[in-house]
Amino acid sequence: MKFVRYLATFAAAASLATFGAASAFAGGPPQADTAAASAVIGPAGGSVSGFGITATFAAGALSSDRLIVLGNWPNGLDVPPPLGQTAVKTFGLQACNLDGTDCTSRFGDYPNSPAGGSQRISGMTLQDSGFQNVKFGTATNKLVTITIDTAGSGIYIYNPNFTDTSHAYPLLLPSTSDGTTLTFETFRPIVWTVVAAAGTN
Repeated sequence: MKFVRYLATFAAAASLATFGAASAFAGGPPQADTAAASAVIGPAGGSVSGFGITATFAAGALSSDRLIVLGNWPNGLDVPPPLGQTAVKTFGLQACNLDGTDCTSRFGDYPNSPAGGSQRISGMTLQDSGFQNVKFGTATNKLVTITIDTAGSGIYIYNPNFTDTSHAYPLLLPSTSDGTTLTFETFRPIVWTVVAAAGTN
C-alpha cells in the first residue's frame, strides 16, 4: 500500500512552512515542495488558511478544541485524473488533539488508512490514529467550507492507495467556481485534488 509521508521541522513561530520532502509515490513525478498550516479551532468555529486555501468550520463542527492541520502538495500525484482533465493541486485536512495525539489518518490515506504512525507538523510530533475517526457534521449537513484560489473547475476526493484512475478519484464533488475561486463543502477530514480542463492550468 502506498501512502503519503511527511517529515519536516518547523520554526515554532511559523504558521506556514515548506517541507523538504513530499509524497513518496513509487514511479510518480518528482517530489514537490509541500506545506502545512495549522490552527486551534473549537466548537464556536473558525478557520485555517494557507497557500491559497481556507477551511472554515461552522459552529458545531467540532465538539471540543482541536488542532486542525491543512496540508498541501502541488500536483504531487502518481495517478492521472480522469480523461480530459489535469491536476492543479492536491491538499488534505487533518484533526488532532491539542497535544498532537490521535490525529486522523495521514493526508492521502483515505479510505484505506495504515495502522498509524507519526509526522512532524509545526514543531510537534503528531501521532496518527490511522483511522478516519472524525466527522464535521454529516453527508447532508456539511459543516466545513473550503475555498481555493484557483482557476480549477472541479474537485475530486483523491485516494493515492490505488494505481488506477477510477479508484484513485472515486468521487467528483459538488462545487462552485467564479473563475478564480473554487468552493465546496465537506463533512470529514480527507484529501482532495483540484482539476481543470487539460492544458488550461
